[in-house]
Amino acid sequence: MITIVSVFPPYRGGIATFSDYLYQNLKTMADIEAINFSHLYPGILFPGKTQFDIHKTQTEYAKRVIHSWNPFNWGESAEKILETDPDQVLFTYWHPFFAAAYLRIVHLIKKKKPGVKISVLAHNVMPHERFPFGKNLSQKLLNTADKILLLSEKSLNEANALHIESEISVLFHPVYEQPFPGSSRKELREKYGFLEEDYIPLFFGLVRPYKGLDIFINALNSLDLKMDQIKPLIAGEFYTDKTTLLSQIEPEHKSDYTVIDRFVSDQEMAELFFISDVLVMPYRSATQSGILANAINFLLPSIVTDLKGLTEHIDHGKTAWIVPKEDPSELAKAIKKLSEAEIRTDIKKRLIPLKEKLSWQNFSTRLLSEISKENP
Repeated sequence: MITIVSVFPPYRGGIATFSDYLYQNLKTMADIEAINFSHLYPGILFPGKTQFDIHKTQTEYAKRVIHSWNPFNWGESAEKILETDPDQVLFTYWHPFFAAAYLRIVHLIKKKKPGVKISVLAHNVMPHERFPFGKNLSQKLLNTADKILLLSEKSLNEANALHIESEISVLFHPVYEQPFPGSSRKELREKYGFLEEDYIPLFFGLVRPYKGLDIFINALNSLDLKMDQIKPLIAGEFYTDKTTLLSQIEPEHKSDYTVIDRFVSDQEMAELFFISDVLVMPYRSATQSGILANAINFLLPSIVTDLKGLTEHIDHGKTAWIVPKEDPSELAKAIKKLSEAEIRTDIKKRLIPLKEKLSWQNFSTRLLSEISKENP
């Protein structure tokens, strides 16, 4: 029995979506149980409007158990996990805020059932933004694991910098296998107010400083949006000062932008990826990206910053376009270059085999193989 401890729907966000896909795939290969959070983030640490996806109902398979910041709950949480009679417990980890709860729960599990194998699937070894004692908390948690699973070489570099002693395996971020929308591209463009001939560069996801929306805007400021029929699309809830960011748009360009400032459902995300011409990811830092995985699924060409966490599985000029970090001038050139339909068509063709290579079937098979290995 493998028990997965993670955040699952109805919580929203990339980690919850990833965990849902993981559960659905692993349950066809092994005996699986799922433990969810009863309380995820306290309001002071969550800048969004809601932590839940209103489009998803409560999942029946993932028991709502762990209160992340209530130590009096952690003993009960360990008991609930042990009630599933696990041979292995797989903890999903992405932020040091959860390390204290996980450390206590792991300690209690090991105390009562020493033979249980503890694995940690770490989406991030270190958070994108500073967190008090983040380095020490991550280091301590990861060193308690029998096995650590990472999704990128960037994360491996971070783990090595922390001198992690647990056994580590590097997997990859699989491609989300969401179906294409049922409506035509023309119909969906009309729905969102775009013309067939518009060239739509998309900036997608929660807006945080490290994602470089300001770089995207500054790059577009140097282009003639009206002459080239460039219609920038920004979609995602702002976790930073929206007014300050959008004030950087050239005044004559403001009417060309479409801004969707809210959490976007999976269905709407599929529509936005389908109608867009290129995904732009001018990130300042990255470990890996579910948004890039979505782009690959929808065969949407991407422009990404030259960061190891983004570029491990793509090739410049073949399956994506890679630009220097924090360089609006080069980003503008790339956006202009990919306005050529032939280039985008060639990239789309090469994304098809990459999508197969990074499938959830391949990922789940490898994950099971890795956590089943005996430690040396």
